[in-house]
Amino acid sequence: MTTPRRWFDRKFELGLGPDAAPELLERLRRTPGRLANAVRGLPVDILTRQPEGKWSIQENAGHLFDLEPLWDQRLDDYDAGAAELHAADLENRKTHEATHNDRPIAGILADFTAVRGRIVDRLAKMTPAELSRTALHPRLQQPMSVVDLCFFVAEHDDHHLRTIDELRSAG
Repeated sequence: MTTPRRWFDRKFELGLGPDAAPELLERLRRTPGRLANAVRGLPVDILTRQPEGKWSIQENAGHLFDLEPLWDQRLDDYDAGAAELHAADLENRKTHEATHNDRPIAGILADFTAVRGRIVDRLAKMTPAELSRTALHPRLQQPMSVVDLCFFVAEHDDHHLRTIDELRSAG
């Protein structure tokens, strides 16, 4: 199994305009289906296996769900004209404490699909001016527009989907 690049080591070139929003919203809208396809047919012992103490496939899926409230909160930050976005819990305590391996994968998928759908619907209603609003991303220490946030989340989705593919391949 190859080791995916650590998320916190990633750098992002931001400054996307509202014209990038339709493609990004489609990426975000398709993530729940991609996730469902990635876990389809896997037995519980494969879904919940934690190689070398790292997150299991199911915990990676649960982590995507766990971060949706932060993303929603950050959209609220933009609406409120905040100078800086809410910070993420860099220790990922929510995921570590969630016991995702004790839940059926179908529940995680359903919950993620529902909340992601609401957020994408919210984004789809934004005007170009709303999509262009910026605030400082607290970890990256750079301004991030709403469209940049969409890109950031889509890249995070892909990071965890790649990790899930790696875990599947490790069998």
